[in-house]
Amino acid sequence: MRLSVHHATRFEFDQPSGHSIHDVRLTPKPANGQRIVSWRIDGPGKRSEWLDGHGNQVTTFSVARKHQRVEIVVEGVYEFVGSDQWLRYAETPTLPAPFWLRNEGLARHDASFEPVIDGLQARATETPTRVEALHELMQRVSSRIPYKAGVSTVDTTAAEALGRGAGVAQDQAHVFIACCRRLGVPARYVSGYLRNDEPALHVGRTSHSWAEAWVPGLQWVGFDVANDISPRGDSLRVAVGLDYRDAAPVSGRRVGFGEARMTVEASIAQLEP
Repeated sequence: MRLSVHHATRFEFDQPSGHSIHDVRLTPKPANGQRIVSWRIDGPGKRSEWLDGHGNQVTTFSVARKHQRVEIVVEGVYEFVGSDQWLRYAETPTLPAPFWLRNEGLARHDASFEPVIDGLQARATETPTRVEALHELMQRVSSRIPYKAGVSTVDTTAAEALGRGAGVAQDQAHVFIACCRRLGVPARYVSGYLRNDEPALHVGRTSHSWAEAWVPGLQWVGFDVANDISPRGDSLRVAVGLDYRDAAPVSGRRVGFGEARMTVEASIAQLEP
């Protein structure tokens, strides 16, 4: 299968900015069986490339002139072959697994998560039964937090999403990660792409998100709570982090006053053979 990506992020300022900087974490990390056919990230101003502390490739655009609008566009094509049950990566982990147990940020956990993980501790602790236990956890999170757009923001915490009982893929991933860490299982947030031309899938008109949990011998195994699946070849990973903020597709800061408005539009569609 071959898929095309068109992803545009636009910032509009109601007063001119003298300088703005935008960090873009949208360079793919293909899994085994995936191949990047073409990929291009376009944006204004001076461009630089660097790796962050989580191993993500970051493209930074710095605009040092008066402006009221910034547009960053990704155009790409990726494909995959094979029938793996989950995405497997040949990469060497940049951070040790225990790092991903840190209890902080948007995926912070507390005692309110205990009912969700009740009865899973023994199976999640043992390597042979960990994947089975985490699939059950994914189903529990999906039933407690059904997918619903418009009820949360990018700053909604896992505890808030759990209390509200609804959310989007980002919220579901944060709750799953918080539960994993409370079980003592290293887990992290993933931002990436999944086709949004398929009505049966829960994915918005932006990039997608899911979680990964560490399983000794298998390394990172993905869990897409929004769709109750382990991500396969049509899911393309671009960044990882402790939570959304670490792996945000585009983030920025600017010098100036007034309000800023961000709009995002993404189309990920299967190409004809």
